[in-house]
Amino acid sequence: MSRKKEIETTLSQEEIQQVQQQLVQYIRLAQTLHASATQEEVESALAPLNTLSEKIQLALLKALVKENTQEAADILVAVNVFSTSKEVRKEARRSLIRLEATKVYPQWTPPSTQVSALGVKIAHPPRFWRGCVTQAREQGEVTVLLTWEQGYDYEDVRALMFVLNYWRDGVKDTWIEIVGKRRANELSEEFHSRFADVAVVDCTLAEGKRLLEEALSVNAWRGTTPHKDYQSHLPIIDGLILRATELGEDHGQSFIDPQLTPEETTANFIGAWSLGDYGLTYDLLSRDNALTEGLSRDEWIARHRAWADEGQPARVELDFIREREPRQSALWLPTTVSNRASSRKDIEAGWSVELTDTPLGGTLREMPMGTAVNKETGRHWFWTSYILVQEQEQWRMQRFTDEGASVQGLAIPELQQRIQNYTQDIEQNAQKYNKDVQLFLAEVPWRLVQMLHYSDALIAHLPLDRKVCEDAYNFSVMLGNPERTMVYLERMADRFLEYRADTLRRLGATQITYAYSERAQHMPDRHKRFLALGEETLRAAIALDNAPTSYILLAELYLSMQRNDEAEVELQKALTLQPGPTDEASIEAGLGNVAMRGERLEEALPHFQRAVALDAAYPGIWFNIGFAHRLLGRFEDAEAAYQRALQLDQEDIRVYAELIAINMNRGDKQTARRLAEQGVQANPEAAELHALLASVLFEMGEQLNALRALEKAESIDPEVEMVRHVRQYIRTAGKKR
Repeated sequence: MSRKKEIETTLSQEEIQQVQQQLVQYIRLAQTLHASATQEEVESALAPLNTLSEKIQLALLKALVKENTQEAADILVAVNVFSTSKEVRKEARRSLIRLEATKVYPQWTPPSTQVSALGVKIAHPPRFWRGCVTQAREQGEVTVLLTWEQGYDYEDVRALMFVLNYWRDGVKDTWIEIVGKRRANELSEEFHSRFADVAVVDCTLAEGKRLLEEALSVNAWRGTTPHKDYQSHLPIIDGLILRATELGEDHGQSFIDPQLTPEETTANFIGAWSLGDYGLTYDLLSRDNALTEGLSRDEWIARHRAWADEGQPARVELDFIREREPRQSALWLPTTVSNRASSRKDIEAGWSVELTDTPLGGTLREMPMGTAVNKETGRHWFWTSYILVQEQEQWRMQRFTDEGASVQGLAIPELQQRIQNYTQDIEQNAQKYNKDVQLFLAEVPWRLVQMLHYSDALIAHLPLDRKVCEDAYNFSVMLGNPERTMVYLERMADRFLEYRADTLRRLGATQITYAYSERAQHMPDRHKRFLALGEETLRAAIALDNAPTSYILLAELYLSMQRNDEAEVELQKALTLQPGPTDEASIEAGLGNVAMRGERLEEALPHFQRAVALDAAYPGIWFNIGFAHRLLGRFEDAEAAYQRALQLDQEDIRVYAELIAINMNRGDKQTARRLAEQGVQANPEAAELHALLASVLFEMGEQLNALRALEKAESIDPEVEMVRHVRQYIRTAGKKR
């Protein structure tokens, strides 16, 4: 579209030509404004515009919007500030808002202005109005909103909002807008309501600048780039914040949630230390802490970043964090001493992080000793404790103790006694723990973790005692931590050669278990690496004793990787080695699975039946038999097999689903309902079974009960495929009815 068509059609031909002449020269005008250092120079640059009629000026401003450039925005700012016409100033402001809607922003800031001697009101340069920030610095990220009054009678507000991340992203997001005072107040209200679960507090420009500069230092350290909108608005941000001289007072606020408990404070310190947020770790220390050694905040950050560049800490995991019970004193203590204890907490934590050992670790006083290290992943396991004190009613870290290193100095009898005490406690309370999951989680995991640290110390004292390593292995299995289990298996494989083949089998199985763990599944390279390690380890076990179990484990690995033909080869090899009944049952079940995958159903059934003959309680075997019969159309045989499966395992959701489907297909809705209710009773947290019950009830015409069952399923897990399917079915069928 030509510029001529863009201009108001109500203008005369002569007026249109005047607008076009100014439009052709607008880039040059913007350059003149950029070079202007005083109000007089800007007014001189705008003089040709001011000589035009108000009608032509308004048309020119609308035409500038269509240019959609930064230079056009800069001219609009100048006109908004310095024009002597109120209508022209208003149109300039409206035009700026239109440009900002297309992500075009001015990059020029007008020089200071003065009030005209004739009393004519003119626009003013920006002056800081107010700021606020989310009080959530402990989360590694805050959102800052800063505003400036500007324009004619300070009726406009320029708002800048930043999302600042202190782990890696630095300046994560930036948003800038010019609005009226009313809209600015609405924005402030929206900002507060947006963070309903986080406190929003006031901040000065100096504090906002400090938060922004620290985020920029994260960008510089991590080699990441600030958000693109930050870069496009850098001249404005530079003038209003980074180079501003009237900043107000920095009150030194950390913007950490003041309601953090001692346990939360400790967890945030460990997390920040592991994730590279060393400004936060410094802010969580008490004024009289024993760790900073007189370092300033910037020096502390620099030292820790230097270590992190070499150590590369990553993927922190908390095993437990708890308050230690205060030690009972035989002496009477005055009230003042007792009150002092309530403002002092002793918190201990078991945790781990992946890192590379480096000499710079010795420069950090809070660097603990890893009592166990997985050489493949680099994960180090620590046990630390912290004394926390209250400062201005907020918990801060005062002292640190490396408990893992301390127990290394305990005598052998003392270590053995502590392990025995914990073992007896777990055994004596096993029945209680089985009935109360919350009690189990509160009391057992931390004891198991500490037992492992005691075992690490015992291993250091008794490196050739196989039982000590075997106990540590068993503790780690109880804890359900394959990554740490590998540490003890590798040590046993290296030191106790007479048991090496059996140890390698366990190690290979553990490596495969870890490969399929949730953490490794999200790391494709590591997942593949540990699958390959598992295969390599099992091959090494085969080379040592050629035992059937090694071939079975290898076949199970191949089945998990859909390498079915290779799995069948390994299972056939195992059959030739005269396996015992347990191994032979595993082989037959495996061969049956291979046949099922190849859709050789008649071939699969004899394998499953031989497995049953060898071990009638073999896990999942009756379901497999039932499934094969069902696919072959033998529903009575399938139902009988599924009933046997339920007798062995009432928590197998697949069995209920199959039996419900069989009975619904034959029209026996009452039996289907009874099965669904039986399944829900046996598995109250199984969303799939609640959804199946809902579908049965809906088919029986009990729509209200069906909706209740579906609501229960959705409250457990609305994303389960069965839940989503039943929800859609009920909605669609309900509309048809």
